Amino acid sequence: MDISKLTDFVSPRFSRAILPWILKNPRYLKNAPLLIKAFWECESTRKELLLKENLLVPPVVILSITNDCNLHCQGCFVEKLSGKQMTLSDWNNVINQAKDLGVFAFLIAGGEPFLLENPLDLTFSHKDRVFAIFSNGTQINEERLKQLKSSSNTAVILSIEGDEELTDQRRGKGVHRRAMETLKKLSDLGVMNGVSVTITRDNYIYWMKDENIDNLAEIGAKLCFFIEYIGAEEDGKTLSCEQRKSFREKILQYKDTKPVFIIHSPGDEEPFGGCVSAGRGFIHINASGDLTPCPVTTASTNNLKSTTLKEGLKSNLFKEIRESKLLEDGDGPCSLISHKDELRQIVLRCLQTKTQIAETKDHAVTQ
Repeated sequence: MDISKLTDFVSPRFSRAILPWILKNPRYLKNAPLLIKAFWECESTRKELLLKENLLVPPVVILSITNDCNLHCQGCFVEKLSGKQMTLSDWNNVINQAKDLGVFAFLIAGGEPFLLENPLDLTFSHKDRVFAIFSNGTQINEERLKQLKSSSNTAVILSIEGDEELTDQRRGKGVHRRAMETLKKLSDLGVMNGVSVTITRDNYIYWMKDENIDNLAEIGAKLCFFIEYIGAEEDGKTLSCEQRKSFREKILQYKDTKPVFIIHSPGDEEPFGGCVSAGRGFIHINASGDLTPCPVTTASTNNLKSTTLKEGLKSNLFKEIRESKLLEDGDGPCSLISHKDELRQIVLRCLQTKTQIAETKDHAVTQ
């Protein structure tokens, strides 16, 4: 068995950061052959669908399985969403559809996923796929920790902003302490873990100090997601061009020197010619079942309660977004937000076309 074939294919840096940890945790090592086999099958399936049906299927799907959360973080856009939410049975069906299309990795987000009664049922039901659950870390009790201890395909990513002051300022008093306690427990149990950070003008300097990355690595964190803040320019949180440049330079240095696998958005998307949403690298499904280009927009023409995932991927929305070059330029960290007016016009046009097609079919049936 050569697990390095999988990790090296994804990234040599990933292999360097993760492989030693996997070798120390037998249950992950035991499940590795199943994941390696599934990985290459997914690659083949997606290539075949693109060749035969001109259907672009991303390797990653983000599932926002709930809007509910016990925190009220500053700037959160999820708490503003409403609508009837899908059940875990619905989500299991979506995952099965995605697997058939060659999706290999699922990012489970919220709200707070661990507010649901049994979110880990999803990961345990699909051991041939990789899952990362994004959590605020306050709802992972001893029962959940016991379940995670036996998992072999799941990472838990905890959201923090920096130190106690930075985190509690945005997320609430005591949240940093609870998140770090959970992070240590996960490490002690041998559960793959890491952190997710929203990078703003308030905390980017903190994360440019080597000792803060080193402290995370010492605790046992193996993954770091650095997502630059997306918001109104006037709120003073978005990085300036100069700040983004210096932060990116530091991240590239970390990638070559730190024993942690780092994902930086939007910086890591630059080699791909811009944002990798809308099917270029991932898609998103919100708690109500709407298929959207990414988590920061509600733009959608298909709901998976009434259409299949394949039908959604074949719809004109993602195709028009990609062909109109909206993903390839824009001011700030999010191309779609930079082109929100153009995106709105695309959605309206696609919905109008969809309605006209449906009316034509209905008319044909009645004749």
